[in-house]
Amino acid sequence: MHRAFSSVALIFFAALVALPTLAVADDVRVFPVRGIDLSQFKTFKMLPTRVLTGTGVIENDPDVSPFINAAIRKELTQKGLKEVSENADMEVAPGALSVSIPQVETLVFNVSMDADWGTSPLMVIGRYNKEGTMVVNLIDPRVKKSIWLGIVKRATGRPQSRERDVNKATANLFKKYPPLK
Repeated sequence: MHRAFSSVALIFFAALVALPTLAVADDVRVFPVRGIDLSQFKTFKMLPTRVLTGTGVIENDPDVSPFINAAIRKELTQKGLKEVSENADMEVAPGALSVSIPQVETLVFNVSMDADWGTSPLMVIGRYNKEGTMVVNLIDPRVKKSIWLGIVKRATGRPQSRERDVNKATANLFKKYPPLK
């Protein structure tokens, strides 16, 4: 369990690292794995929801996780999948960002010292991971690899509208999940 759990955590954080590269006009991005027939997956199991906060990662955060989990369960059930507690065809690893987090993308060092970059031969390029972004990683537990990754911005909203915002964002995200055959 710990080995699978740590590989899921690694996949989740790899997805968070990829978020800044998704700076496009579309608020919903999905990354299905080529060659995977998602209609073969009939059951799912929810893994703990991880929320990246200013103080670190919180598992099953009481403020946002219940809304995320309920919305994902609803969407997957509407797609014809059934939630089970053991031996699921697919594991669901949800996550969210509750704060904007700065991230260093690239360090560029001028080894020849001949470029005119001002006073320093070092240039740092950075971005911000956006507050309210939600990630849904669907994993094949037999091979412990992602089969579908969805990322939606502006998902978690303000506390007074969080449930509505999460439901809307999750519905938009799963519009891009293929229907079962």
